Order: sequence, then structure tokens, then C-alpha cells
Amino acid sequence: MKKINLILILLLLFSILLSVYLYFFYPQKTKEQFTVELFTLDEVPVLKNESLLNEQLELSAGAVYALDLSSLTVLYEKNAFSELYPASTSKMMTALVAMETFSLEQELLVTSEAATAGNKLPLRSGQLLKTEDLLAALMIASANDSAYVLANHHPLGLAGFVENMNSKAESLGLLSTHFANPAGLDEVGQSSSARDLTVIAATLLQNNYLRNLVATPYKKIESPIQAWSYDLYNSNQLLGKIQGVAGVKTGTTELAGEVLVTLIERDGHQILITLMNSQDRYQDTSRLIAWILNNYEWKKL
Repeated sequence: MKKINLILILLLLFSILLSVYLYFFYPQKTKEQFTVELFTLDEVPVLKNESLLNEQLELSAGAVYALDLSSLTVLYEKNAFSELYPASTSKMMTALVAMETFSLEQELLVTSEAATAGNKLPLRSGQLLKTEDLLAALMIASANDSAYVLANHHPLGLAGFVENMNSKAESLGLLSTHFANPAGLDEVGQSSSARDLTVIAATLLQNNYLRNLVATPYKKIESPIQAWSYDLYNSNQLLGKIQGVAGVKTGTTELAGEVLVTLIERDGHQILITLMNSQDRYQDTSRLIAWILNNYEWKKL
């Protein structure tokens, strides 16, 4: 009898250990740990061949991070925590802070922002734009002048807006991220990592308004009163070219190189891919999407 009881106890322990193993260690990349629960576990992506676990693809990007959003499983990574210039992917955080600061219908006046450097609409001094139009210009056309209009109208000014960006980064547990400006211009103190940008993008995608905005190929904004209009074309060249691509943000500067955060939705699965310091972000992303879809299968626990 004692022998039978011992066998039953051992079988029970084995069952428990097997369940833990299947949930946490079934052959796959590591599981991401967020400070907040972003998505609900549904299916777990598993490599078809364990020999691919540490495979490094031929990508020009200096840093790469690919994450399955349902299970928070890291599908691929390379220098994911390296601090690099984020360029205009910084505008994801700008949009999040702007949504917390202004109502979509609130009108903001353009003044000195008309002289902003880099990519812009361009805006003209004296124009009034609703927050929703500025957000569209920010996330679709990646307009720097739009970023500064939003930031400068913060109750505590530009410094207060940037401080809110950094506070939000801290609340998300982003250890490699710090902002010095809202547009993503190269500046000392403007840094992030492929992993951190992925977390920011995942947070942005929880807002349905912003989620739809980053997936918009074209939008026209206009003011019948002031007689101005702008045609906004999405800066992400993968939209409409690769099935399932639905955003999120591009970025390019001299020091950052090419940066791209991509959401791909395929067969009910959502994957975020972030590339930093790339020489050909679209080719790199296309190659990584193909590799993931060819080498992973999603299994229910």
C-alpha cells in the first residue's frame, strides 16, 4: 500500500512539473515580462525545429525584437536592450501623452512650430488645428511640426510634455528609454531600445483611436474656415504591400539610421517587430516576417 501511495504521489508531482514546463519552457524563445498585463494568453508560438532557437538571420539592423502579443513570447531578438537613437518612433510616446493631455476636438494654435526642422507638413503660423488632426499628421505623415505644437501647448510647456513622456516610460518599466524632444530628433538624452519601443507600441495599440490611425494609408485633414488642407500619406511602405501589416511607426535620422516598428496580423495572431539602426528596414522586416511565419506554429495549451 505504501508503495502504491508513493507511486501516486510521484505521478502527481510529475503532472505538476509537466504543466509548469509546458507553460513556461516549451521550446520557444523567452517570455516577455511586462509591468502591466497587455494581452490575454490564447495560443503559444512554438518553433517547429528546436535547432532554430538561436539562429541569427542576415539582417542589416543593429537591433531587433519580435514579440507575439497574445502570449508575450519573444520570437526573435538581437541586441534588443542596446540603447540607440529612436528617431521618429519617439512619436508613439508623444501620441500617448497627447491623448492624456488634450481632447480630440481641442484646437491648438501654431506659432513658432512653423519653423521646426526636419520632416513637416508644413504648418503656418496662425493656423488652428484640432488635436485629432495633429495626431493624424504625427502618426501618419510623421510631421515634426505637429509634434512640437502638441508639446508646446502642454500646461507646463515643452519641458512639461517631455517630462510626462519620461514619466510614462518609467511607469512602463522602460530601462533603456529617455526622451529629450517629442519629435525624435537626434539629441543627447534621446534614446531607446528595440525591446522598449515594442512595449511602447504594444501600449499604443491598446488605444483603438491610435491603433486605427497608425494603420491608415491616407487621410486628408482640412479647415474650411481657414482654408487649409493637407494630404497625409503613411510613411510605412509595407502598408498595403504585405498582407496583415497594420502599422505602426517609421523613423529615420542620420544617427538613428532606419527604424521601423511593425504590427502584422495574420491568421488571428498579432506580432510586433521592431528594427533599429537598419540599412534597409523594409527588406529586414519582410525577411523576418517570412522567417517567423515559416518556422513557428501556434499551439493551444
